[in-house]
Amino acid sequence: MIKKFIIYIVALTIVIVLLLNGCSSNEPNEAKALRESSNGINKYTQSKIIEYIDNYSKDYEFSGSILITEGSTILFDKAFGMADYDNNIENTTQTQFEIASITKQFTATAILMLQEKNLLSVQDPISKYIPDYPKGDEIKICNLLDHTSGIPDYVDSIGNVESGEQVYTLEELISLFKDEPLEFEVGTDFKYSNSNYILLGYIIEKVSQKNYKEYIEENILKPLSLNSTGFLSNGNDMKNKAIGYAEIINSQNQYEKSIDTEGSFIASAGEMYSTVEDLYRWEEALYSEKIINKQSLNEMFTPNLSDYGYGWFIDESTLGNKSISHGGDLPGYTSYVKRNLDKRYLVIILSNRDDDPYVNYIATGVTKILENK
Repeated sequence: MIKKFIIYIVALTIVIVLLLNGCSSNEPNEAKALRESSNGINKYTQSKIIEYIDNYSKDYEFSGSILITEGSTILFDKAFGMADYDNNIENTTQTQFEIASITKQFTATAILMLQEKNLLSVQDPISKYIPDYPKGDEIKICNLLDHTSGIPDYVDSIGNVESGEQVYTLEELISLFKDEPLEFEVGTDFKYSNSNYILLGYIIEKVSQKNYKEYIEENILKPLSLNSTGFLSNGNDMKNKAIGYAEIINSQNQYEKSIDTEGSFIASAGEMYSTVEDLYRWEEALYSEKIINKQSLNEMFTPNLSDYGYGWFIDESTLGNKSISHGGDLPGYTSYVKRNLDKRYLVIILSNRDDDPYVNYIATGVTKILENK
């Protein structure tokens, strides 16, 4: 009798487990894996982060997605607000956002990948790849990477470009600033300029003999299975993209859509879109040397004249507390990524609001919790 009862209990347990698994099968496997990795985390730190962000989101108008990790542990992975206010579609952690200048990480990485293959050197003058570029013998690839070229930012001198007005090639974008005088002597100062990364995209094409987007897709996105990351000019690939808003006032039920920027206008300087969970996979792969080696990472994370390395801002102000970060802004979208290299935490915030100040406020508050725990 006891034996039959034990057999009955075992069978019942198996059925319950199967039913539970069946109920949870609606969640994508990759997202489920991310959440399961939170087992064994620092519960106190996690609770403080959850309390801070949840309280903040109740009082303010943040709309977007947030993912925070410590080591390989997910501390927070949650979305707020709406991807589409007109149709009442909520943001999720799989919602796609324009990541703007975070694109520069991918461009800089592609350059270092080509250097590892001995197809170029960051010490090469750009005249080697663009023979007729003014002062191209003086400007090196490294000057483009760390914004010490003196080349003016073409975005500053051109007004907003709305979707459908024109599809730009990299050569056409270069023609917008090629003949402009340098703002300072090469290598003597720092000034952030999107023009530098347009030139880098063109160099990637010349060296690899592939379209810039094709090179990134084939060598980074596909190998890492970043299936929700891509380029705005490939609009048909976007399935869950949030609409960008110039203004969001929930208390008054007011939502003003932003203009739709032409993706090719910002190209290798900022035309990518992604999700918080894809960016997590990207940052983990980059830092763990799955894409480029340790020597290349050291180059990328070493500042030159200012606090900028290759595609990252570097903060070494506190001994033993080195961090790398980058933000991005496009009409209707704000993005931010920060990794502390010593304390091993990562903060990713994506918003579908124009020049969203809450991205910085949330990042600052969460950083204080992670650094003072």
